[in-house]
Amino acid sequence: MKSDTITNDDDQCGGGSEEITLNKKECTSCEQSNNVNNITEDFNDSVCASCGKEGNNDDMNTCNKCKSVKYCNAACKKKHRTKHKKKCERRVAELYDEQLFTEPPPSEECPICMQPLPLDRNQVVFESCCGKTICNGCIYAMKM
Repeated sequence: MKSDTITNDDDQCGGGSEEITLNKKECTSCEQSNNVNNITEDFNDSVCASCGKEGNNDDMNTCNKCKSVKYCNAACKKKHRTKHKKKCERRVAELYDEQLFTEPPPSEECPICMQPLPLDRNQVVFESCCGKTICNGCIYAMKM
């Protein structure tokens, strides 16, 4: 426990000086919250984001939305939710944007003419002998 002394000099009233002693408790929760911020920023798979306790990856609870923070139990998860909420929502939005704006995989090419295969599956033929998909244009050319 920490005590501070405040001196109050009253020159106007002529009351003299008076000392007030205040007892202050050092806040351990502030130290813990600073520690939590460091834990959340420097993410380690085996450390609880709320209390800082180390644990086994298999036994820890993960944030259901962003999947980037782990907790030792459900109570820590619930306790840390208010502090983690903004970062979680930001991360979920980033993941959504990444998924939304990724380029689609390149379309397959016909192994004969090397042209992209049409998206309509009625215009391609799967050859079971070689396991390849060939466009109808190459099938027509072979028949001619």
